[in-house]
Amino acid sequence: MPEPLRAPELIDLDPDDLAGFYLQASRVSGRDRNLSMEALHLGPNVLLELPAIASLRGRPVSVAVVVDDQPMRRAGADLKSLVVDLLTEAGLEVRTIVLSDPHDLHTTTEHVEELRAQLRPADTVVSVGSGTITDLAKHAVFGIEQQQPGLQMFHVAVATANSVGAYTSQLAVVTTNGVKRTVPSRLPDRLVLDTRTLADTPADYALGGIGDAAVGCCSLADYRLANWCGMGNWEPLSRAVFLPGLTGFLDSEPSFTAGGTATAGAMATNLAAAGFAMSFAGESAPASGLEHVTSHMLDMAADHNGRPIGNHGEQCGLATALVLLAYRYLLTEFDPRPFVDGLPAVDQQQAREQVERVFNELDPSGAMAAECWADYAAKCQSWTEHSTEVLALLRDWERRKPELAELAADPERYLRALAATGHPLDFADVPPGLTPDEVRWAFAHARLMRRRLSVADFLGFLGLWTDGLVDRLFAEFNQLREPSHRSPW
Repeated sequence: MPEPLRAPELIDLDPDDLAGFYLQASRVSGRDRNLSMEALHLGPNVLLELPAIASLRGRPVSVAVVVDDQPMRRAGADLKSLVVDLLTEAGLEVRTIVLSDPHDLHTTTEHVEELRAQLRPADTVVSVGSGTITDLAKHAVFGIEQQQPGLQMFHVAVATANSVGAYTSQLAVVTTNGVKRTVPSRLPDRLVLDTRTLADTPADYALGGIGDAAVGCCSLADYRLANWCGMGNWEPLSRAVFLPGLTGFLDSEPSFTAGGTATAGAMATNLAAAGFAMSFAGESAPASGLEHVTSHMLDMAADHNGRPIGNHGEQCGLATALVLLAYRYLLTEFDPRPFVDGLPAVDQQQAREQVERVFNELDPSGAMAAECWADYAAKCQSWTEHSTEVLALLRDWERRKPELAELAADPERYLRALAATGHPLDFADVPPGLTPDEVRWAFAHARLMRRRLSVADFLGFLGLWTDGLVDRLFAEFNQLREPSHRSPW
């Protein structure tokens, strides 16, 4: 298990001093916490420094610029052409690799393999994109390096949207059999956060980034709860680097609400901290709880419901409010006394039938259900095997609650902060528009697709995650939503 922090110290990320950030993380942890990312380059014109950044390890033999086929602008100019022109005019040999998909490009095993086949070991890889392109590039590079021990490629990621924490996470989200899974990968070596580019991002991408960073308001609580139940690790450093930005968001500090390059810089830093929280933990759990699985469920059902996949960050941002309402119920109304002498037995056959019933509707072949059942079956087994830890938690509930309450934001405060950024407060306003029925389906059944324990699993294994409770949480969510809000975008 990770060593505890020596003090309840929080660590602010200074993008201009990544070495100092690693040094402070190492000091607080009591061990070396340096990661492979060498530097963050943040500012309104750092994109113009790209040729120099790409040449930091010596003049590249060749530069592979990895992009998708979507148009992107920076200060009125074509962003991708600008990147290629900057590198070419510096005398570098450049080739462009364009990845596309007729149904929307996502990080699938097939696309990772497609890119890996086009990269050369001697390439300096410059990815220009947000979460999907970044994950595809870093995971393709990771695969090449795994095949050739000792090889160290150079990957410079140019972020085009404050939409995800993937830029600073040494994990990748890869879709297999229609199910999103988080797998070990590698960090980019350098991250370019050009705030002029980020400020020119379409509003939905920027707002999605707000939602994706705000998930820490509930995901840290899921992370801790799973650890208390003996079903997950707890890395205190993840809390230490994630919380400062979350506090600024919850306080609606001007840097998060003003718009322009200032807000782009604040959001980029906050998302970078979220990614580092995952990298220090060695898993996505600090920034990916029930809210993320709800978003994954909405994505998995998109084709069945005849719509495109929605804005992941905005889905997560609103699902976070639902999760926080579940935590409010857990912290203010849950009574552990009926369970302290023994836990309800888990009926594996009944659980399997439920998983198959939910997912076979989306995929009659059974492949999706089989993929989800493999993880959920392991979770059911783990809950049973760790009954001693769960019972200890229930018997010590009153003493443990304050720490959990610190990690789960007040839902009303959270929604006020979300509204102040201009983020949608209604799932119907999340592109391409989500119906109440599909959102309720996703939230109610999200616990069935992943092995990681969340508040829904905790209540579910105790027989308390009922249709009545889910309906109540949605009713409370609808009551709390403000009718209108101002957008700084």
